[in-house]
Amino acid sequence: MSLRDAIFGQFKKPEGWLGRIAGWIMATRPSNRRRNLWTVELLRIEPGDRVLEIGCGPGLALKASAERATSGLVVGLDHSRIMLTQAWRRNRRAIEDRRVQLKLGGVEQLPMADRVFDKVFAVNVVQFLPDKEAALRAIGEVMAPGATGAITYQPRNRNPTRADTMRVGEEIKAAMAVAGFEMIRSEELFMRPAPVICVLARKAATGP
Repeated sequence: MSLRDAIFGQFKKPEGWLGRIAGWIMATRPSNRRRNLWTVELLRIEPGDRVLEIGCGPGLALKASAERATSGLVVGLDHSRIMLTQAWRRNRRAIEDRRVQLKLGGVEQLPMADRVFDKVFAVNVVQFLPDKEAALRAIGEVMAPGATGAITYQPRNRNPTRADTMRVGEEIKAAMAVAGFEMIRSEELFMRPAPVICVLARKAATGP
């Protein structure tokens, strides 16, 4: 395995010195920054919103979210301690002001109270979820009625195509429908080597 492949293999759960390099790449690569900021913009975060990012990585989108949720709360969840350390450094002031919180764990361990978040999102995390429907059901449990969820994906395999993006986008839509979300739609961002898709949906405003 090449060093490049070893580093990119760390993106699922960064660990050790290779994980720190992977986090640096996530934080500095223009395409990654653009994906994250685009997703935050699509969510239309309001000043008082409670926001959750699943797989927050080095904290780029957390910072952008906190700049919008000025009187709310932004929570970053990640199962990598290295990523939480980098996210802490990037969001230190907002954490000290108690506007940002960091939690260790994965989507299967959502450690928050039920139905509290107005906006929930994940960027390039869905490909690591073994059961998308179960994960989306769990995500729905921490969303307030009428809350918005966003799942963003760009293929990172070798020689990716728009067809790869659209295929996973349809899988996300189908899983969201089964998980009980409504008003499901998608947005596409042109990027090379393949476009990015963001699937947005709303948690039902009524029901259990």
